[in-house]
Amino acid sequence: MVDKRSSGRPMGKDSTKVREAYINTARSHFTEYGYSQASMSTIAKDAGYTPTALRHHFSNKLELYSAVFASTANEVYPQIVQHLYSPSMAEAIEGSMTTMLHISINSPDYTYFLSRVPSELRQFPEIRERVEIRENFTDFFYSSLITLGRKTGELESLTDEAHIKFFRIAMQGWIYEGHYSQNVNLTTQVALVKLLQRL
Repeated sequence: MVDKRSSGRPMGKDSTKVREAYINTARSHFTEYGYSQASMSTIAKDAGYTPTALRHHFSNKLELYSAVFASTANEVYPQIVQHLYSPSMAEAIEGSMTTMLHISINSPDYTYFLSRVPSELRQFPEIRERVEIRENFTDFFYSSLITLGRKTGELESLTDEAHIKFFRIAMQGWIYEGHYSQNVNLTTQVALVKLLQRL
């Protein structure tokens, strides 16, 4: 945060770093206050600049929210996807959940922000088309997980559709429960992995 706020485009500043400062500040505000209550002027102030300077990079709140989502997803999703190359479905599940645990500990704003996205989508349909990658990612991840489980013989009983619904509820529920209770930990992770291995 700087002492003197710029009234226009921040002079002598690396545009990428300024944009990153806005995104990081906005992530915290969207997480704490939600999309409707987050204020562009307050975000700009907390980032060290004026609303005019902020609007040089993001013309409105929807554009800023979209940028925050893209930045967050680009940081988190690749770390999760890498576990789809595990030798077994159980290892893929445990690896992806361990990664989410580490992210929630080291970068809580990221997981808190992502956990709030579904409720924002329900309240503000205009956001949905801006964050379409979320549904594409979850569809890809769970479908790939089921494919891996079929390939290794770990999944046999239920249909693909039933498995996908179960995995989404169980794994995302673990994240959301941990967010609201502020108690995402290895104990709940181990219990869930054991449950998933019994399918």
